[in-house]
Amino acid sequence: MPKDEFEFEDPLELNGMAFLTHEDTTNDMAECFTEEFMRMGYNHQQILALFRNPQYLGPNMAFEKRGEPFIRDLIRDVFARWGKSVSWSELPPPHLPAPIL
Repeated sequence: MPKDEFEFEDPLELNGMAFLTHEDTTNDMAECFTEEFMRMGYNHQQILALFRNPQYLGPNMAFEKRGEPFIRDLIRDVFARWGKSVSWSELPPPHLPAPIL
């Protein structure tokens, strides 16, 4: 049954947390986004499209802070760690297609 009110004591309630830090965690955050979407079935072009899309606030922030060459290298490195190759010879699609499963 749906509910309208948030209950702090509910152990199954989804809670987001923000931790302030002096350390710049942009690289780690971008790596986590890349691996998460890769493991969900997205290819390297679809992941780059996520980073370019301002609707995806976290990935786009990393894209704006580090630039496209850094994000491309990061995607290539994460895919290589999982034994997948990446070729940037073709341009990524301007929109986000459905993941290939």
